[in-house]
Amino acid sequence: MRTLLAIVFGVLAALLIIDAVEQVTSALYPLPILDSADAATLSDVVHDMPLVAKLLIVFGWLAGAFGGAWFGLRVCDRRRVGWAVVIAVVASAVVSVATLPHPVWMKVCAIVLPMLGGALAKRMHRKPYPGEALLG
Repeated sequence: MRTLLAIVFGVLAALLIIDAVEQVTSALYPLPILDSADAATLSDVVHDMPLVAKLLIVFGWLAGAFGGAWFGLRVCDRRRVGWAVVIAVVASAVVSVATLPHPVWMKVCAIVLPMLGGALAKRMHRKPYPGEALLG
């Protein structure tokens, strides 16, 4: 039961981090309001985004996977918890790049950066000592 809760909390934390980064990105670089769902128009909007905005988006995937995996590992110290969170972030990022046309380097980052974030979270995580607060 604890493993399942750790995965759920980790995924929620990851999605909240990704959403926060995307909110900052949209505040710094607002997208134009579109009236159509035309693929060519959406492609032009993504193509015209500044490079910094694209880098912030892929940073969100890295930070979300790192933060969510780390939090899940703090709740339940099992390696599969961190990787389950990473799989959820990869799935979310792949859906994002499949929905809108992104450059190839962003498609690669949608898979590589969450895996890197999960690996970093695993390396930085340490088991709590007996008697230590779990999230302290």
